[in-house]
Formats: sequence, structure tokens, C-alpha cells
Amino acid sequence: MKLPVRILALSMLLMPAAAFSQQATNQQTPIQKGAASLFKSMNDNNVFNTIEIGANIGTTGLGLELASPMTDWAKLRVGFDWMPPFKIPMSFSMDSYTDGQISDERFDKIQKTMYEMTGMTIDKDVDMESKPTMTTLRVLVDVYPFKNNRHWHFTAGFFYGGNSVGKSLNKMSEMPSLLALNMYDRMYTNITADDFIDKIIDEPIFNDIYLDPEIAMEMQEQFLSMGKLGVHVGDYKDGTPYMMMPDKDGTVSAKAIVNRFRPYVGFGYGGALTSDGKWQVSFDAGVQFWGGTPKVTTHDGTVLNDLENLRGKVGDYMDLMKAIPVYPTVDFRISYRF
Repeated sequence: MKLPVRILALSMLLMPAAAFSQQATNQQTPIQKGAASLFKSMNDNNVFNTIEIGANIGTTGLGLELASPMTDWAKLRVGFDWMPPFKIPMSFSMDSYTDGQISDERFDKIQKTMYEMTGMTIDKDVDMESKPTMTTLRVLVDVYPFKNNRHWHFTAGFFYGGNSVGKSLNKMSEMPSLLALNMYDRMYTNITADDFIDKIIDEPIFNDIYLDPEIAMEMQEQFLSMGKLGVHVGDYKDGTPYMMMPDKDGTVSAKAIVNRFRPYVGFGYGGALTSDGKWQVSFDAGVQFWGGTPKVTTHDGTVLNDLENLRGKVGDYMDLMKAIPVYPTVDFRISYRF
């Protein structure tokens, strides 16, 4: 007889709580009722009811990603990608030029003269290194069009990041040679000027170092015969050579510029990696529309896209970029579902 008494007592305690719960439900505002209905509908239709945390590797670099279903047939993915700074070697050569004409023969004479006058050596080749500088945010939506096949999906969205996707800079070991090039250029400009005596007296060739006017007079004809010196990168459309000169700090550089906002379209294939469906794996391929061919600009503002006959690997890279005005995006992703 004790058990029914306990049940009766428990029932008497729970009845007020049930009545209070029912009263609270009846007193819900229309907004509260609407929110409750919305959350119930979202849960019934698998909207944002699970979270996937994933990692990806591919042509956008290394990335982390969060994903959640929007409906039974669509999924939202938000992530962050970072490209490791691997280096690509390239080089340019220094050449002498006068009245737009290039001459390799005069370089040895310039090199010898500079060493005798200053003790500084100008190297024939300038070694540079290029590296990617891509860091992007991705917002993508996967759509699963086949009701009976949840492996294939089509994707649309966008990537957003800095407008510089690559940078080239001379090696640090090249700075003495590039500073010597700047010094020679200053000496040539001063010595061959009509008012060269005033320039030599007023303008240093490097920091606070001035050239002796008597030495300048003796060497004027020699400098005129040697010509100017610069890094021959390519030619303008009228045939005039573009001779790149180092910045005042003895560096030469260039960067590739694209749009910050880059629409994306692609497709992918994926599925469960484990029997419980917690671990997922996916392969995706598509293209980013980054606004046409990247614009490559040097430190002095020259746009390499406007030049012809680009030399060495720079010409090869520019030809490749012109042929592919979109960025191919391929990545492999593994994720865990909560």
C-alpha cells in the first residue's frame, strides 16, 4: 500500500508544475510562438542542426572551414585559406644601353671601371625570388541536385582577400650590386650632363660621397662610351627597352594584383569516411574569377602587362597568366560532424 501512496503524492506535486507550464505556453506572445515554430521547422528540415569542422589543402593553400546544412539539399561553408610562402627563383641581367640600343659588350668595361673607382662589383645577373601572398576568406554554398545521390554537389560563392596574390623581390645578397648600379647611374647622369661641374659639386654619388671634378672631367668621354646601365626586363610597344633601376634602398620588386572579391563556381564529390557518418571527405574543383589577367607592377610603377619581349622566366609566367585569366581551384577536404 505504500507504493500507491507515493505515486499519489508525486502526482500531486507534478500537477501544479504541469498547470504552470501549460499556462506559460498559453501566455506566449505571437513573436515567441513564431520563433518556436521556426526553430521546430528548421530542426525538422535539417537546417543548421549539425556543424562540420574541416581542414582542406589545395591550390588555395591550407585552410580551415565550418559547414552546416541550410536545407536537405544545400549546405553553407565558411572558411579561411592561407598559402605557405614557397619561393620560385628567377633572374634578370644587367645591360648597357645608349639611345635605346642594348649592348652586352660594354658591360665588362663598366664593371671594371666601377671596381677601380669604388671597389664595388656589379654582377651581370640579378637573382630574384617570387612567392605567393594569398590569404582569403571563402563563403560557399554546396547544392545537392540528385535526391537519391548525396555524393555529387555543385558549388557557388566567393573568395575575398588581399589584392596582391604574388610578390617578387631581389635576394638580399644582390643588394650590394644593386646599390653599385644606382651609384653608377648617378655618376653617369652627373658626368654626362651639360652642367656636370655644378652637378658633381652639388650632388653626391652615394650618401655623402662626392666625385672629384677633375676626375670627372678626365672620365667624361669614357662614361659616354660606356653608356647607361640598367636591368633589361622587356621592351615597350614602340621597341624602346624598359631598363629597370633599383629603388633608393637598392631593391627591385614587383607584385601581381587582382580583385579582392572573386566569385567562384565549381563542383565536388564527397561522402562519409566512417560508418557512423561523423567523418566526411570531399574533393572539389572550380575556378575563381579574379578580374582577368593579374596586373604585374614593378616598384617604379611600370606595368609588365604593357611590355613585350619579357625576358627569362618572367616572360614565361606572364604568358601563362595571360592564357589563364581565372584561377583554378582544386582542394581536398576532411571534416568531422558534430
